[in-house]
Amino acid sequence: MFSSSLKTASLRAWLFSFATCITFTATSVLAEDTKLSGTLVVVNKKADTVSFIDLQSKKIKYTLTTDKGPHELAMRADGQVAVVTNYVGGNSLTVFDVQQAKKIKSIDLSRYPRPHGVLFLKDQKKVAVSSENSNSVVIADIESGKIVKALNTQQKGSHMVALPESSARVYTTNMGSNTVSELDVESGVLLRKIATPNVPEAITINKDGSELWVGSNEGGLLTVYDLKTQSEVKQWQGFSFPYRILLTRDEQFAVVPDYKNDTLDVIDVKNKQKVHRIDFAEGTGPKGVTLHPNDRTLFLSAYGKNKVMAIDILTGKIVFELPTGDGPDGIGYSSHILP
Repeated sequence: MFSSSLKTASLRAWLFSFATCITFTATSVLAEDTKLSGTLVVVNKKADTVSFIDLQSKKIKYTLTTDKGPHELAMRADGQVAVVTNYVGGNSLTVFDVQQAKKIKSIDLSRYPRPHGVLFLKDQKKVAVSSENSNSVVIADIESGKIVKALNTQQKGSHMVALPESSARVYTTNMGSNTVSELDVESGVLLRKIATPNVPEAITINKDGSELWVGSNEGGLLTVYDLKTQSEVKQWQGFSFPYRILLTRDEQFAVVPDYKNDTLDVIDVKNKQKVHRIDFAEGTGPKGVTLHPNDRTLFLSAYGKNKVMAIDILTGKIVFELPTGDGPDGIGYSSHILP
């Protein structure tokens, strides 16, 4: 009897110790996550501004104006320069010095209206910008402010861009033609048109350029293509508006915010299996996504709530939330600390 009681007491003590250990570990991780440093630059579509948010204080430190109708944002690899596309009425790029939190210049794209998707090329001096109304990809030199060239997608409604690590080719989702254009950046030649389910918008490609991911709005589909074999690898249903697709830097995970479903899917890239789906409150409107350098903390703009969420993609938990301006969308991370 005594022996049994002793064993029970010992078991309880062990369980308490184990639980305490788990709680301590979880608290330690959470504490570490909440001490992330650096700067988020977030596009506020409804306000024609960008918010510069300090991650340590979790407050908006500066609000700067863009041209009219800003949508997307590209951050240079060193985190010092951010480029915003002014899609609705602006027809321009606004370039910001992140470290000094100031506007550098505006680049006129009136010949290439409705500029939307934007990414830095490998040289980190030029950006590739999709122009929806001219059905082209514009290569713009950020330092000189000049247009280097325009690549004709030969399709309608070229909306978003994707670049492999080499930047030798650029890919656009063509919402009006239900295709993806593959273009040679140097020559400007259209290499191929890839048929997709209706109204493709979201797009990304892996580093070596072998695997293309596309989100289609009309059928709520997410499709992965093998570009070497020109075949479909995997397709998921059950989306409503798969707004963006982002791969982690180590390419282990893909994250897909669904603007209309108010969800975020995390997918195992290698096994092509969903890890989990995170459900948000109705009206959250998840849109823009960017990663912290730890490659597991995701910053997600909540368009309907005027905030940014920091999410642990492994656990699916929201670590903290940050204020933004009106209608946050495009977002980028910089390691620079604001003055």
